[in-house]
Amino acid sequence: MPVYEQRHLLRVLKTPQELAKDFIDFCKAKQIITRGMCKVGYVQRRPPAPEPGRPGPSSFGPEDLRLRSLVANKNIAKDENIIMMPERACLHPATAIQCGEFFSLFPRNLQEEFFLSSRFLQNSRLMERSLIRHNQYLMALYMSFLMIMRTYKPDHLARMQNGDFIKYIDFMPRSEGNFEQLALHLSGWLDTPEVCRVGQDAVAKYFNVTQAEVRPVILFALCMIFSRMVPVDHRQLLSFAFCETPLAGALDTLDDAAPSVAPQAGAVVQPPPPASRSRLVREPIAFLCPLIDLCNHSDSENVAVMVPDASSTYQPSAQHGPVICLRSLRDIAKGEELTMNYGAAPRELHMIWGMQNILQ
Repeated sequence: MPVYEQRHLLRVLKTPQELAKDFIDFCKAKQIITRGMCKVGYVQRRPPAPEPGRPGPSSFGPEDLRLRSLVANKNIAKDENIIMMPERACLHPATAIQCGEFFSLFPRNLQEEFFLSSRFLQNSRLMERSLIRHNQYLMALYMSFLMIMRTYKPDHLARMQNGDFIKYIDFMPRSEGNFEQLALHLSGWLDTPEVCRVGQDAVAKYFNVTQAEVRPVILFALCMIFSRMVPVDHRQLLSFAFCETPLAGALDTLDDAAPSVAPQAGAVVQPPPPASRSRLVREPIAFLCPLIDLCNHSDSENVAVMVPDASSTYQPSAQHGPVICLRSLRDIAKGEELTMNYGAAPRELHMIWGMQNILQ
């Protein structure tokens, strides 16, 4: 990041114990269920092997090699739902649209052009070849809005609808992983698009701070999205998430996922499909799922994210919608780390999932 940017708005003036308690309270309030099957822990990693022609990392201390993780708290059988949560427990683009105080920062013409059109649901990019999608940028700006609100207007934040998501955001680590290269790429894509300039300026003016103070918060939020997101392609879940926004019903117009296309890395895995694949959309939308997002990635996955379809034994709740599950893919021993894989293109996805050098 440019040296002139200020990072003080990323600070959280609470102890790790207080942050953990707030996060636990958040999970309970959002009805996230684990049944004692997993716990949050730390795992040690080896330094990454140096790439040919490039020098290796100078040094790593013990703390640099520790990552938060999910660890099996007991022996887990294959096909167990380890974590279950309703849609309202997740942070996603519809959450940002539903916050009128935040969404009104954008002029109406920009709202309609970039955030309230079908292109928004089809993962339109900020600019050609940009990694950032409009829906991801909106979510990052909303996360930034909540973080800055926590600093300057904490009492107001406590009264806001969904203001409790700050307990989830504040629990996200500020110092784990190496996001410098990713942040540098992301920063370059935020300079030109009008929607980025308007959004950053609007948030800065709302809180009477400088854009140099807002920018690092947006970059942090984007890095968290790219390193933790679950790409959701389940049509019924997406329809439920957007049902109270102007985009309600727009999911019906989205293309189906082609049966022959392999799942995108990290995308929601479905149970054995029936004849029709219309329940899946072609372009997944990023969700941040508490606890599930603590799953690290590896080449030997033992869990996957699933959304059960309606069946004789399961019916989505009319009030809470489909359930998001982290399901075991094989038997898992107590103490074993829960991991998902990178997909078919690990080299490229290493950067997308948020690390400049992936710890092995």
